[in-house]
Amino acid sequence: MGNIFHKISWFIKEEWKTYLLMLTLLLCIAFISLTPARVLGLAIDTIVSGGVNSSSLSFLVFALLLLPLGRYLLSFTYNYIVNVEAQKLAFKLRKKYLTHLFEMDSRFYEMYEKGDLISRVTNDLEAITTAATSLLEGLVFNIGLIFFAIGVMSTTISWKLTLISIIIMPIGLTILNVIRTNKRKYIKRHREIYAEMTEKVLESVEGQKAIRAYVQEDSDLEKQYLAIDKDIESWRYIVRFENWFNPLFEIIYGIAYILAFAFGVYFIIHQEMTLGGLITFVSYIGLLYGPIISISTIFSQINNATISVDRFDEILKQTAEVHDEPTSKSIIHFNEIDFKNVTFKYPFDKTPVIRNITFTIKKGQTIGIVGPTGAGKSTLIRQLLREFNTTEGQIFVDGVPIEDYIIDDIRNLVGYVPQSHMLFKRAVDENIMIGNPKANLTELDKAVKIADFEKDLMYLNDGLHTQVGEAGSTLSGGQKQRLSIARALIKNPEILILDDSLSAVDAKTEDTIIDHLKEYRQGKTNIIVAHRFSAVRDADIILVLENGKISQRGTHEELLRMEGWYKQQYIQQMTMK
Repeated sequence: MGNIFHKISWFIKEEWKTYLLMLTLLLCIAFISLTPARVLGLAIDTIVSGGVNSSSLSFLVFALLLLPLGRYLLSFTYNYIVNVEAQKLAFKLRKKYLTHLFEMDSRFYEMYEKGDLISRVTNDLEAITTAATSLLEGLVFNIGLIFFAIGVMSTTISWKLTLISIIIMPIGLTILNVIRTNKRKYIKRHREIYAEMTEKVLESVEGQKAIRAYVQEDSDLEKQYLAIDKDIESWRYIVRFENWFNPLFEIIYGIAYILAFAFGVYFIIHQEMTLGGLITFVSYIGLLYGPIISISTIFSQINNATISVDRFDEILKQTAEVHDEPTSKSIIHFNEIDFKNVTFKYPFDKTPVIRNITFTIKKGQTIGIVGPTGAGKSTLIRQLLREFNTTEGQIFVDGVPIEDYIIDDIRNLVGYVPQSHMLFKRAVDENIMIGNPKANLTELDKAVKIADFEKDLMYLNDGLHTQVGEAGSTLSGGQKQRLSIARALIKNPEILILDDSLSAVDAKTEDTIIDHLKEYRQGKTNIIVAHRFSAVRDADIILVLENGKISQRGTHEELLRMEGWYKQQYIQQMTMK
């Protein structure tokens, strides 16, 4: 429990005035909750003694009516405040979590699956929010009510009867909650299984086209059912634990109730207390039932929240290996980029993907990169995005290591069009404007023209304002590619990277786009990764990658004069036309 409050202590410090108000309200509610039993006991003693009259009866009736109304108003105020605080905490935690996710590098996203990250910001965050707000009520109100009741019972009725009937409670509760701590490991496992189930559902939703294309609906549903059943079974075990465990708290209460009644009658017989006192005492014992059961629930919430706060905090403790330093430099333009013996291995791979890569990119050049599948072409050009640090060697921008520049500045130099195109469920123009939200209509039209997307607008219901389906589902493969190219072009980047981004367009469209790049991007740098040599034949220099190494380099004409992979593949492509 201390761990939970320690992790959210920053929020309590920010909202200490509100928490103080909630504390005061809870103490008032706890005090008022005990008063009706006291008034009822006094009324019975007054009636038994024959001292009742119209004025005393009116006072007692008025008090019994006023107390519930007062408690209702206090409870209403408290519940309103606590709900506001819960939403405020949830908002701040969610904002903190999502902000942290955007600061993470690619290595982090290889460590954690989407379903796991989602479950931590939904299921786990809800448990933390509940703990941060309801635990105050559970601890202060219930424990406060118990102590108030014990204090009143011992001082105003009988300290002997209080000691006899209450002594079993702390002993029994301590033993039971020691047993309950064993449930924590099952809750942690359940959260992991829930994350796995979420990941499976996301995978099925994202891959529904492929699933339908291969008529695998039944097979996929079966896997989903297995994941869901596994989640239900892990939760069922926790429920079974609670089902046999929670009634034990009621047994403790029942024993206290029996002791109070039995010894209370004994004390009345020996004239050590009155009938009204016994009824008041038994009423107080009845009032203790709610707090005891609530404390049982509180410890369950503590178990849940302890696991959740650790899982949530685990993400926030992760640090990005690729990050800015206080001394990082700003950059807007560049003249030359040098790769010096660059070797790179993904964090969880055993062997490097690229090895000892050395070449130079000069401003205004068009660089072509070709090679067999899996040669490391995409990995090579993504080094300019600073997703990872190089394993060995260095990249220099105008003679300065790329690590010495501000990451956002380096990425702002680049307009990157990846192999897989991420489109959002927005209008076409909104998807393009992601590349440069400040772009004007002229710049938008220019980007659309260069990407040769103009001819598609007449087939779209609302032209540029046509809504794109989720992940671009309403567009063809070629349209997705050209829309993504337009998104990069509207940024007017110093370096445009097309990572096999012309594979889904026909030869004529490809030629049109390449011609547009020559016309509109004079003086700018282009890097084109392609399998079709027609896309790179006019490049200033072409790099051939094989097995993660540069095996050949030169212009199209120079490479055709060399024996090697480039010439062989070019002849093969020409033969297939």
